[in-house]
Amino acid sequence: MSVTYAPQRGPETVRAWPLGLIAVALMIPSVGIVNLYSAAQNFVDPDIWLKQMLWACAGFALAGVVARAKPTTLELTAWPVYIVTCVLLLLVLAIGTPIKGAQRWLDLGAFNMQPSEVAKLAMMLVVARYFAGFEMQGGYTLLALARPLNPSRPLGLVAVLGYHLYDHRKDLCVAFKKNGLEVPSLGDVIEKAEAMTNPPKEIATELAEHDPHWLVPAVIVVAVCWFLIALVVTLRRGVDHRALIAPADIVLVPFVLVLIEPDLGTASIVLAVAASQILFAGMRRRDLILAAVGAVATAGFAWNNLLHDYQRKRVETFMNPEADIQGSGYHAAQSIIAVGSGRLTGKGWCEGTQTQLSFLPENHTDFAFSVLGEEWGFVGGVVLIVLFAVLVGLMMRCASKATDRFSALLAVGAAAMLFWHAFINIGMVIGVLPVVGVTLPLVSYGGSSMITKGIAIGFAVNAAIHARRS
Repeated sequence: MSVTYAPQRGPETVRAWPLGLIAVALMIPSVGIVNLYSAAQNFVDPDIWLKQMLWACAGFALAGVVARAKPTTLELTAWPVYIVTCVLLLLVLAIGTPIKGAQRWLDLGAFNMQPSEVAKLAMMLVVARYFAGFEMQGGYTLLALARPLNPSRPLGLVAVLGYHLYDHRKDLCVAFKKNGLEVPSLGDVIEKAEAMTNPPKEIATELAEHDPHWLVPAVIVVAVCWFLIALVVTLRRGVDHRALIAPADIVLVPFVLVLIEPDLGTASIVLAVAASQILFAGMRRRDLILAAVGAVATAGFAWNNLLHDYQRKRVETFMNPEADIQGSGYHAAQSIIAVGSGRLTGKGWCEGTQTQLSFLPENHTDFAFSVLGEEWGFVGGVVLIVLFAVLVGLMMRCASKATDRFSALLAVGAAAMLFWHAFINIGMVIGVLPVVGVTLPLVSYGGSSMITKGIAIGFAVNAAIHARRS
């Protein structure tokens, strides 16, 4: 009697791959490249759509590599990727290339790298790994997430100190400009100001009102004492690697480092990705309500103490767009005009007047959806939104079918990143959300963005094909 063995389906077989998800994931950047061709007609680099095509190929090639990797391999890379990303974010603040008032890029010669994009991947990886091995019966509590007396809490204190020092230096740079002085690099602006024997009044006022010298030793003393006490308490309870690092600190460090750049939009995405994964992991209802109340209180504090003037101006412009139609409200107004003028079916490809006459700013990045709305109308906009909804839904389906907790949480993080990017970008270009500088994933131009979005899609595909293999 002969025995026939059925071939096993592994990640290398086509049937194991979620072909529907892959098809939709390829359609969206294709729409983006066509849209970018039109947006780039009067752009400084009319061949920018070709560069986007190359970035898309690179992104999806990496997605294929990630999809075939073992979940255990991805899990092992979580902490190294997180640590390297935090180092890159620190390098951005130290030697980054300032562009349009923000210090977000590292000059690598052939191209500029944006580590804040990598921070989204690092966040979803490390949060997935942490919560894959840390489960609480009945759901997580705020106390379990914050762990107030924890050895990692000094990291949060140092991050807050860094924000204060950076913010102080930004204020000094503004004071230098107002006094007609050459603005030094952020690394030595305070030293330059203090070296003046008779500094201008405005600079002297900045130094007096925001002098950080007393804060540095105070924070160091508090951080060291906190660490020693927390370490003793932790060791007395028994050594557990999960007890050494609090989830709140894991999220706080890259969030603050990105916020310092300043990049409020990307920092918000980093926070939203982590929050989505934690919600998927499960929280108790009472603590969820307390977290919502705390978020509102934190938003009020941030409005008064953390946001820069231009960031508050964006929110004020959103509430009253016509208050400064030629200034801070210009971007939002031109975007709404472009989208509205497209009507039902649009003006036609490469025929958008707002786009082609350069009334629409940043039409290749932040306002790429405005170009699509003007030239393809309501129908084109709805088609793209449906594609995004289907893509996120299929990625969540991959998460629900994952056979291990790490893969499920990783796929949720990937879906959350694409969802929040699309939701915030489309909301801001049609005037229902403030303009915060968030790009449209897989559509807006950007090499770092395309690479990270492709890898994120690879995370979801990985969860699906290994679930089918099991």
